[in-house]
Amino acid sequence: MRTLLEYGWGTLLPYALLLLLYWRLGSAPQLPFVASASLGGLLLWACFYRHYRHVADTPTATTRAAAQGYTECYGAAAAPGGKPLLSPYGKRPCLWYHAECQYQGREYQQRHRESHRSDDAFRLLDQRGEVVVLPAGALVDSRHQQRWRDGDYRYTEHWIAAGDPLYVLGELQRAGEHPRRQDFRDDLQLTLNQWKDDQHTLLRRFDRNGDGQLSAEEWEQARQAAQTQVQAMHRELAAAPLGSQLQQPADGRPFIISWRSPQDTARRLRRLAWCHAALATLAALHSVKLLLH
Repeated sequence: MRTLLEYGWGTLLPYALLLLLYWRLGSAPQLPFVASASLGGLLLWACFYRHYRHVADTPTATTRAAAQGYTECYGAAAAPGGKPLLSPYGKRPCLWYHAECQYQGREYQQRHRESHRSDDAFRLLDQRGEVVVLPAGALVDSRHQQRWRDGDYRYTEHWIAAGDPLYVLGELQRAGEHPRRQDFRDDLQLTLNQWKDDQHTLLRRFDRNGDGQLSAEEWEQARQAAQTQVQAMHRELAAAPLGSQLQQPADGRPFIISWRSPQDTARRLRRLAWCHAALATLAALHSVKLLLH
């Protein structure tokens, strides 16, 4: 399905090939080809329609307000920093690429095809913040593509560039969530236990009368000091920006990256789904006609 989404309307080309074979067969058995077109069209309709429903039914959220879990964001693509990524053949600066090289000369022994796809992280920016995108396993519909020949080799590159519109539907994970009340209690207890393990330091700090043990009043002072320390630590955590990343869902739901808006992505998937459904229906009707004759 990853390749199908990248090719888009190119997924309709097999029907033309089957039609050509059907026409060239003449009086030979035609039912297997028609039945294959019907079954293949039905499977492609199911794939595209499933993805369309996920895109259409998932509300778009800003990067700051997006809840953890399955969600979609829309903004602009941005580089993550560090050394820029380059496409393998055209050496174009990019954030993601899918590149192929195919030998098309006459020597059969040299015929081969190699493919490269990047999985480096990049960023999605909107007016409220940013989120890191981990593209491994994604169905990518990129804005840029180029094909060219060099001698007996044909090269194809698809890529996402910095500044491109970017839509991502996937699993949102957050790192550095703000501490909860239970987290505060757990950290307070952990701090007190650590202080108890170091009795020498504990007595030096809070044994005011020097009798070698802590009274109830001195222990309460130690507890308040621990509480102040944990509160300061949690204030720093609350002030720190949340780190978020969109990645492939673990439950098998679609992970889609596209340069189109959410509405355009849904519209494109819906049209592809119903085109395949219509062609599958026509092929099925013709199969019935062949069986009846």
